[in-house]
Amino acid sequence: MKEVLLFHAGLVQHYRIGVYNYLFGFLKDNGFNLTVITEGNQPDPDRRVEFPEKILDFSISSLIEVVKNFHPWAVILFINHRESYFFPFLLYLRFSGRRIITWTHGLNLQNRSSRFSRLAHHVEHALCHRIILYSDELKAYLLDSHRRKAYTANNTLNLLDFDPQSVNRAETLKKYGIDTAKNIIYSGRITKRKRIQDLLAAFDLIKDENVGLIFLGPDEDKFLHQLILNKPRLFYLGPVYGRRALEILSASDVSCIPGAIGLGIVDAMYCGLPVVTENVSHGPEIMYFKEGVTGYMVPAGDIASLAERLQLLLNDDELRLKMGERAREEIIKNGNIKRLASGFLECLESLK
Repeated sequence: MKEVLLFHAGLVQHYRIGVYNYLFGFLKDNGFNLTVITEGNQPDPDRRVEFPEKILDFSISSLIEVVKNFHPWAVILFINHRESYFFPFLLYLRFSGRRIITWTHGLNLQNRSSRFSRLAHHVEHALCHRIILYSDELKAYLLDSHRRKAYTANNTLNLLDFDPQSVNRAETLKKYGIDTAKNIIYSGRITKRKRIQDLLAAFDLIKDENVGLIFLGPDEDKFLHQLILNKPRLFYLGPVYGRRALEILSASDVSCIPGAIGLGIVDAMYCGLPVVTENVSHGPEIMYFKEGVTGYMVPAGDIASLAERLQLLLNDDELRLKMGERAREEIIKNGNIKRLASGFLECLESLK
């Protein structure tokens, strides 16, 4: 059994707990013992931590001490290189002869044009023996000399223990006071870069009194409350996560994430919802979206087209259900948690 340490800076997000639980078991079955080194865990009422972990305050001295105590066969770094200890720690690992893997986007997706950021990423990639990317498309941002050591672990969630078909739609909507017959839903962090204002403007164009708009997620920019004040048919349920969020998604009809798509698309499509979005800079999870198959993409800022596509899916039950079925099939096939774990395994085995 080969010892592998995964250094996860910051708190392990609630949605990553299920991912690491699965990854630990999968790698163990294939000869690798994974331990997560982190600074703590976000609470998750639906899951308990099943993977071995060590919690500490990250610093160059604390990280070096962990490596000396564990003597890992390989290390996986899930650390932003802007952390002051990152490059000193990386150099220590390199000079101490450790096998090093970085789990990364390959560049700063929110600042792709920054030459300094690209240079820092290139240095990181050069010092690591292997690179794990969120999607195949991200290989385009690597130097040619680094692509040969890059592996893909499709970024996704562990949804194996949830069945959308088990959800009672009427009871779920009633539980949260949602009284509209059909509903558009947005699930995820509520920030300006998600282009929430476009969704609200498009919803204003939908005059059908039987259509509602549901928001799930933390209002990080503190602007949603003012925008929705006294708006009818609009329901803000706050930061809802885990099984509760999946149940509300399964009881809804169409997902709309106008900007910066991330893992929210995995939840929505797994629950059988077509996704409507805008043609803007998205995260790697946009790989699951297929235009005209699992949803629609409209030009950035085209409110009329956004409203038109939402209305089309709400009005055409056959089209909506067909797209929703294809969306779920896409996640089951390409967003399955085993695909992510297999990417990690392939990467580790290449180091033997």
